[in-house]
Amino acid sequence: MQGGGADSSVHFRTGLPNAVVCSSIEYAVPPYCRVVQRWDSLNERQLDLLRRIHGGDDLSGPDGVEYRRSAHALQDRNLVRVTRKAGAWRACSTDAGRFYLEHGHHPDHPDHRASLPRPETPAPGGIAGGASSADLLRAARELLDRLQYEGGMVRIESPDSGTRARYRRIIHAFKQQGLVPSGHHLRHTGRDAGDIVIRLYTDAGPDETDWNRIRLNTRRVTTDPHLAFSALEADPANLAVSPDLLPRALLLIRQLAGEAARRGHRLGVNTKAKHPRVFLQAGQVRRTVTLTEERDQVPHEPTAEELKVLRLRPWMKPAEFDVVDSGRLRLEIARAGHDNRDTWTDTARVRLEQRVAQIIEGFEAGVTADEQQRRAAEAAQEKAAAEHRRRQDEAAAERRRQEEATLAQWHAAMTEARVRAAEKIRAETFRNAYQAWTTAADIRAFCTALEQAAEGRTGTGGYLASWVAWGRVAADRIDPVLSPRVLADIDYNPEPGSDDLRPFLRDWGPHGPRKEHRPDHDRQAQAGIRRKAESWHHGLLHRGE
Repeated sequence: MQGGGADSSVHFRTGLPNAVVCSSIEYAVPPYCRVVQRWDSLNERQLDLLRRIHGGDDLSGPDGVEYRRSAHALQDRNLVRVTRKAGAWRACSTDAGRFYLEHGHHPDHPDHRASLPRPETPAPGGIAGGASSADLLRAARELLDRLQYEGGMVRIESPDSGTRARYRRIIHAFKQQGLVPSGHHLRHTGRDAGDIVIRLYTDAGPDETDWNRIRLNTRRVTTDPHLAFSALEADPANLAVSPDLLPRALLLIRQLAGEAARRGHRLGVNTKAKHPRVFLQAGQVRRTVTLTEERDQVPHEPTAEELKVLRLRPWMKPAEFDVVDSGRLRLEIARAGHDNRDTWTDTARVRLEQRVAQIIEGFEAGVTADEQQRRAAEAAQEKAAAEHRRRQDEAAAERRRQEEATLAQWHAAMTEARVRAAEKIRAETFRNAYQAWTTAADIRAFCTALEQAAEGRTGTGGYLASWVAWGRVAADRIDPVLSPRVLADIDYNPEPGSDDLRPFLRDWGPHGPRKEHRPDHDRQAQAGIRRKAESWHHGLLHRGE
């Protein structure tokens, strides 16, 4: 193995041909590859951020977004507390953070812990092994506050054994002291391994599917260094490298994990796939890491067996090239979007082990660029949505204007039609009475003419007198002068019906601001009705019909 150091040694357990499993790897690990402890010293960037948060900057503004991943790393060390209530991001310093700024080291540091005074308000992660019941109760109440601030779920990623034991005691005190709110129940996973996830559920809400998903993901996805490296060493199939290059590949993964942790990030594995897959995590963002060995093409040299076959079958053509392992590592970190990734490879002068810091910086830059691109896309979508809403509002306003104009036109047409239709009804009513009166006068004149013609003539008696009497009675019956109630009982201001209005509405309908289709013969008939209503008077009795 190259680059492993003089003290490195590798032991393999082989099984089937071409299958190599790394059962144990022992090598000298560079100092920056070890697991970061909670009490380790902060680098300058982390210390500046802790001072900034302690000074009152909660990182909720736009200029604080790029520091939130580092704030999560400080939260993992119990130096700050990050909350998200009602969608608002907040960060504040804890007692341990204030202690660090005052004394220059973490209150849990093994070299200083014995001489430290007990904090008055310990954070959940800072409860000592022999904590009193009061300390546990205070920590349990803080956990309840954190659950309420963070939407009902708290996650502690890859805790050490001491932190894991402390949270077990805190959760026990939480339940024993009756801090679970009425109508809720508390669940947690990660008692012995993996991330600790604490979830507060309502009794009424169905939660089995959600909790099973959280529990299984916690067990299958881990950023715990020991679990991650154990999974890769037991099943390195996703590291597509030759057996000789496998130890170096695993060492490179460890170096990436150390540098990522030093910069406030995590390296983990996902065991939900057939073989463990490596990922880097910054805050809540995960990016898949793929490590492979590049292959080279070399001219094919026929074997003795191939030469023998070619002599027997000269028409056959042997392969021109062979694909062989190159010994060069190629590392890819996925980016947001389809088939998008950042790539680093060994070169003749520089190997990937020498570029670990550059790779993690590239990972950070990729996450930042993806986030900026996402925000730009969201801004573009929001702008497009706003433009779409503006167009919709304008179209709706135009439709309202058109509807109001149409309604106004219809109301105007209806007002005019009611006046003209009422006048038509009056004219018809009056004309009917007038025609009855003139008819009665004509009947009486006819009866008188009959009587005068019969005077002085013989042989004209018979039934003539009866007919004349019947005619005079009929004339009296239809004569409105003899019965004034005929017009007195008819409303002078009639309410026209739909059929009365249609001849005067043109294409409008009488029931709403809608146009009606009318055949030509209906149009002609309605035109005749309008002419008759407009032209009739007593001197045009028969010509208006």
